[in-house]
Amino acid sequence: MRKYNKEQKEYMNAKAILSALEDRESKMEADFVKSLGVVNPDGSIPTKTWAIDDDEIADKAITDFGKIEEESGLWAEILKARENFKAAEEALVQYALSIIPFKKEREILTQAAKNSIKHREKIISTVLMLDVSTVK
Repeated sequence: MRKYNKEQKEYMNAKAILSALEDRESKMEADFVKSLGVVNPDGSIPTKTWAIDDDEIADKAITDFGKIEEESGLWAEILKARENFKAAEEALVQYALSIIPFKKEREILTQAAKNSIKHREKIISTVLMLDVSTVK
């Protein structure tokens, strides 16, 4: 059976919580836009406020939805979840870097993690595949 460490678990949990909140936000926004009865000139029905083609209607919808989202407390939850996810991601990256046995490679990857999203994502995906019971 695969074993995860604290950093892996916290990262996966924080990512799941953020994803669930963002899904809730997306559904809430789609329901709000639907309630406006907006149809774009091409016949499409937007699901996002920013996808409304009429700029005047879009601007008002964006403002109104922002107020609804803030008043519901969802926006505050999303901000907190993003903060938690960012912290969990950083802890996971630091864990991954800490188990690299060779100093030179660790230094190179530390810089890469700071300067390159692509390399940072690769470090994260690699450490998430790691069964920590194999690490000494």
